[in-house]
Amino acid sequence: MFARALNRLVGYERLRFRGDRFFLSGDFESAHREYRKARSLLRAADPRSLAIDALIRDCEAQANTLRMSPVGPVEDSRMSAPQATSAIPAVTDENDERDGFHPGLEDLFELAIAENPSVRLERYRALGKDFKAGYVALIQGNAERAVRLLGRAVEENASFVARLELGRAHSLRGDMEMAREVLESAIRAAPHDVEVVILLSSVAIELGHFEEARQRLEALDRSGVDNPEVTFLLGRALFELKRTDAALEKFRQTVSKEPHFHEAFFEGARALRREGDSEGALQLMNRACDLAPDEVRYNRGLAQLVLADGHDEQAGLAACDRLMVTDEDNAWEYLRWVAELYVRRGWAKEARDPLQKALDLVPADRTDERVAIERRLAELDADRLR
Repeated sequence: MFARALNRLVGYERLRFRGDRFFLSGDFESAHREYRKARSLLRAADPRSLAIDALIRDCEAQANTLRMSPVGPVEDSRMSAPQATSAIPAVTDENDERDGFHPGLEDLFELAIAENPSVRLERYRALGKDFKAGYVALIQGNAERAVRLLGRAVEENASFVARLELGRAHSLRGDMEMAREVLESAIRAAPHDVEVVILLSSVAIELGHFEEARQRLEALDRSGVDNPEVTFLLGRALFELKRTDAALEKFRQTVSKEPHFHEAFFEGARALRREGDSEGALQLMNRACDLAPDEVRYNRGLAQLVLADGHDEQAGLAACDRLMVTDEDNAWEYLRWVAELYVRRGWAKEARDPLQKALDLVPADRTDERVAIERRLAELDADRLR
């Protein structure tokens, strides 16, 4: 699940950073807007959603307090001296060596851990400043900084939770082998901890160890653990093992437990298409896009499904519109898709404009794609002359 998150990291990190700037300056309504946008990029089970949800609630409470106060802004202990983000030292190796935890981040750490079980909260708070700074960096999506600081925290205190979060940070960075090594050491310390089993199973799936993941997750599932992430990951493992019917059943169970679990709709669509049910796949893909309209993978999947299987062009055009906003670097590709959907609708004349724009935007090193666009433009011109 964390390797997939890398596709969304840039957008999430940018929105979260902007929200933090507004939050620390006391502009809670603007912070609320940015946090909501960031939240839309995460599924419910993403660990970063805990902090975002807490921040959204806190912004709402603060904004309501300010609106209701007859004398203007009400100071509270947390915001009595707002600190601009620019006052926090830049993230550099030099700063890390001096002091990994800077004033202004204590509040973010408390918000980040707020929805953890009460027993685990005290274990998190008991760890040192490197752990706290690393955990905040992890929740904010700064994987490199998180790995550096949490690695130092483990060297100082190799507790279960420190190793758990270090493994999570490695997985977010995309270093699955290192994540596996760290998480295996964590699971030896707490073999029945649900969270570490979920993380280790997720990493196993990313590494292609589907049978290993299936065995771990089925053991949790049989034990009565009512966790949609367990059900979803078990569905993914079963899908990769070509057990499509069983995978679909797990995806259905996932959304019955968590109706907004958009990735389960997306994976369910992939499974239905494998089974030959393209109409069903389209419905689930549309549902995934409705729940997470800024998710690039879902919109790409929807547009490609429409192009490949001849579904109504409107859904594909809407997906392309969203993609050109959320994935600007590949706008040229989506313009090509728009042109093909126009042609399918009988708008051959109008298709020339997006193709010409695609030709203007295609990177210089994408020679084959440039030639293909030029060829398609020539075909449209020839058709007009007939």
